[in-house]
Amino acid sequence: MDLISQRLIYRKLTAADASVYTGMAMNNEVMKYITGKALSIAEAKERFQIMIETNVKIPEMGFYGVSEKEGNAFIGLGKLVLINDSIAEIGYSLLPEFWGRKYASEMAGCFIEYASRLPYITELMAVVNPANLASKKLLEKYGFTWSETGFLNEQPTEIHKLSLRKL
Repeated sequence: MDLISQRLIYRKLTAADASVYTGMAMNNEVMKYITGKALSIAEAKERFQIMIETNVKIPEMGFYGVSEKEGNAFIGLGKLVLINDSIAEIGYSLLPEFWGRKYASEMAGCFIEYASRLPYITELMAVVNPANLASKKLLEKYGFTWSETGFLNEQPTEIHKLSLRKL
């Protein structure tokens, strides 16, 4: 399912997006807080294949290529993926030339609003590198609270959660 927010269009990734993802994944600036460093071509292809498989399994969620409405410029990636029967994870990454335009905030807001309309999702989580202060601040703005600290892919992580209690 494609999504639209005020300035952005979210289109589920397909096999045709492999080169776009590989370009982002091989960028040190983009991957700094995700994996700690740029991925190799093989690592990027492996991660991309998992994204495509996820998109097929759950049609109403997945990994998205995000573009500006005006001009259709590709700005980055977003995700809203099911973790279990009632919890979904949100995530976002932007190309550096689009940093500072509040696009990550718009993406998070869009995913939160959409997830809140899915009757089976009662909680959202976001995994963030503790050094990524901008992302932590963005999550706090939307009401996410710290839940736990750990490591993922040998990188320090914090899990932040947001309850979407259904009445």
